Amino acid sequence: MSDTIGSYLWKGSDEKTIDEVRRYWTDNVNTTQFWSGDPRQIGSPEFYDTVGAFIRANYEHRYRLIAREAGKYPGGKMLEIGCGAGWESVAWAQAGMQVHSIDLSEAALELAKGNVAHNKVKADLQWGNAEEVPFPDNTFDIVASFGVLHQTQSTEKAVSEVKRVLKPGGEAVITLYYKYSWKILLTQLGHVNFEFSHEDAPITRLYDKKQLRDLFKEFSNVEVFLDYTRATPSPRTGFLAGLFNYVFVPLYNVLPKGIRNRFGHAAVVIAKK
Repeated sequence: MSDTIGSYLWKGSDEKTIDEVRRYWTDNVNTTQFWSGDPRQIGSPEFYDTVGAFIRANYEHRYRLIAREAGKYPGGKMLEIGCGAGWESVAWAQAGMQVHSIDLSEAALELAKGNVAHNKVKADLQWGNAEEVPFPDNTFDIVASFGVLHQTQSTEKAVSEVKRVLKPGGEAVITLYYKYSWKILLTQLGHVNFEFSHEDAPITRLYDKKQLRDLFKEFSNVEVFLDYTRATPSPRTGFLAGLFNYVFVPLYNVLPKGIRNRFGHAAVVIAKK
């Protein structure tokens, strides 16, 4: 299904199916690329501690956002769509939310369950498709999804599911790729996706701010801002990755904040039902 809003990072993405998306995220569970130890130790306590520390240091914007939003609904019920290895699910639980999380990949869910147990928090984790969320209407105070909905077969359908399962007055907290971000512009220039160390995701949609407001037009109030304004190292190797990590990243991060804020990689949407 080809959506009417947004564009694609790579031509031909609209021909991919949800089964291809599931296969990709099963073979390439996100954030495992940040583990440099023995692959057999993925899912070990050392894995959760080491990768967790890296993510909190390099993606601090997500944790600020979680703390801010959880503070609006103390002890409320929330759903994370596309929980991956569970880093944000743990953070939502630590912020006092009643956490429910779904993911398309069973491999990711297994890591997420280990992450929840390792951090001694509670979260209901189950298999689910962003385009067919397995919960009734008007269930959650918050529905969150970080860097996921632009990589499903129909982002528009996924957004309609977010609205459906939110309670009246509840908020969607969604991050999607910003079309004019520093990382997307470099990816298109170098024909290398610096986001991952492995093959590229089968579907990657991009949005500008107007398109995001159109995507969430059925919500009563929509706030859009950019985050992830600091460049972070790529897990890829090779000449272009070396230039990115040792030349671009340090130079970009000394630019004035006012410039960097115009090219944030994460477009954050806060939308109230």
